[in-house]
Amino acid sequence: MNKIENASNWSKERLDAELEKGYNDMLKGRITPWNDIYAKLSEAISEIKNGSQGADAEKFIKSLNF
Repeated sequence: MNKIENASNWSKERLDAELEKGYNDMLKGRITPWNDIYAKLSEAISEIKNGSQGADAEKFIKSLNF
């Protein structure tokens, strides 16, 4: 699992590199659009509200394609 870092501790160069990487991922289609994430999240919440037992969080997160 990836470790979450505190970006406020990054150098300007590191921040610029991470932003560039994210921008390039977006241009090459290697991200999941927000509306897709929202739809999947809404569906999962609805299933939980309707009594679904044991939603698989890991499966859900992997389906988001981060």
